[in-house]
Amino acid sequence: MNKFEASFFQKYVAEWQEIKWIIHIHFIDILAQIFLWLSMWAILPSFLYFYSELIQELIPFYFLEWLLIFVFIKTIYEVFNWYNDVWIITDSWVVALEWSLFKTDSLSVEYDKIEWMEVEQDWILDKLFNKWNLIIHKFWDDSITLENAQNPYSWVDLIEEIDGQINEEKEIEDDKYDIIMEALWWVVENYLEKKMNKSEKEEEIEKVISKVEKQEWTIDLR
Repeated sequence: MNKFEASFFQKYVAEWQEIKWIIHIHFIDILAQIFLWLSMWAILPSFLYFYSELIQELIPFYFLEWLLIFVFIKTIYEVFNWYNDVWIITDSWVVALEWSLFKTDSLSVEYDKIEWMEVEQDWILDKLFNKWNLIIHKFWDDSITLENAQNPYSWVDLIEEIDGQINEEKEIEDDKYDIIMEALWWVVENYLEKKMNKSEKEEEIEKVISKVEKQEWTIDLR
């Protein structure tokens, strides 16, 4: 992850969160879409138009120009869409983004809400290109999917590593809390024991004094 990506996607997460990595869809997907659009809607129509006098007579040239402009805009849109459909891995959440021209949907999953992760193969060439569907299963049979993720097993390891670090930090905090509570309980218990012993001694002294006062020829010098 470079500095541009970190600053570009920071707006989708809280300021106090640290972005660890950005998971993109495999670049082969966007290359395939660009190749399809350019070949079917730019190269082939242009070839047919310039090598067919009949088509030139039937269709004005500006129709081809508008078609090429549309293909160019569509290609730019698909590249931007590919770049923005990501998973943002932070130090506390996994944020799934689904970008479109008019809105961007985001879904945040805390690490302790992740039940298990799955890597799924769509077709036989996925293994060749090292692209698989990366799935996070949450509790209550809910899940999120990043289709055609590149090198997904490394992302599974990364998510599990961050999750393990968070669990270790929680265990350390729990241990500190238990130690503090045990120390506080010991202080309170010790104080109460001393308080009870002192009270019992005072009561015993009061009893002795009361007995002495009742005896004859006793002079109170207090």
